[in-house]
Amino acid sequence: MTSQAHTSPADASGSLLGSTNLLIAAVAWGGMYGVSQTALQYLDAYTLTTVRYGFGALFFCLLLWLKQGRSGFGFDGQFVKVWLYGSCGFCGFSVLLFHGLEYAPAEHGAVIASLMPLISALITWVIHGKRPDPATLACALVAIAGVMLVISRGDIDNLLQLSAIKGDLMIILGVTCWVIFSMGITQVPGWNASRYTAMSCCAGLITIVAVNLIAGWRGAAYLPALSDIRMVSFEISYLILAAGVLAVSCWASGVARVGAINALLFMNMIPVSAFIIAFLQGKVIDPMELYGMLLVVSALLANNLLPRIRPVRQQQPACSE
Repeated sequence: MTSQAHTSPADASGSLLGSTNLLIAAVAWGGMYGVSQTALQYLDAYTLTTVRYGFGALFFCLLLWLKQGRSGFGFDGQFVKVWLYGSCGFCGFSVLLFHGLEYAPAEHGAVIASLMPLISALITWVIHGKRPDPATLACALVAIAGVMLVISRGDIDNLLQLSAIKGDLMIILGVTCWVIFSMGITQVPGWNASRYTAMSCCAGLITIVAVNLIAGWRGAAYLPALSDIRMVSFEISYLILAAGVLAVSCWASGVARVGAINALLFMNMIPVSAFIIAFLQGKVIDPMELYGMLLVVSALLANNLLPRIRPVRQQQPACSE
């Protein structure tokens, strides 16, 4: 006699809500790259980073206050560690991403960003010596091949010209900074995601302002006119509220409802939504870019689904004759 598991209406409702939250986050992040390129026509990368996370820190702190009250604030002797991770994530990621988008198409940024789970596995291998299983390594190689196809547009000569790929290389470095920041939460025991995000953003803001001042002194950053800010007020609001507060909150809620492994599936929607937005904007997309994006998405899907299939096969009883 076999028993079958049934999904209760409450579980189904929670799963649907979690999936909806994750989809909102992925689409919001997918649109972030094109919006950033528009904003960069009026603001430099350093000023845009300062504006985005200056206001972003206020909203993250407000959310933390609503969740934990006054007890959520404070560094508990972890300031240096939190500052380093916050500087890496909020300053390193944002400045490198914005600089990269000055040279690379927005769709490239979205494809590269979707590699975060695989980059995380490779970093864990390098730092902790925990080698990914062969399936993950194979998926990583396929995904890297897809990114190379997107960047080169099928022409190997483009990969040999630094001027043609420098924007993509900056984005890769920026995304790696964000992966390191995301892994940092495990290094601060007892902190939840809301506290880690808010406090690391506040600490990282010190580095952002310092870098902005140095860039201004070197002539790489400038104080924007109010007319420039008004021209991109929608884009700035989108980066702060939609791609920042809304996306992060929806992502955290979705992960809590459906689990981290299921949530990673929605990372595939970031490049897909970016390409759809680019198409709707009338941009000409090279077929090789689409093929590369499909390779990356396929690799991410395989990397997420294979671990689910193997345990099922292992649990199947052997057939008796």
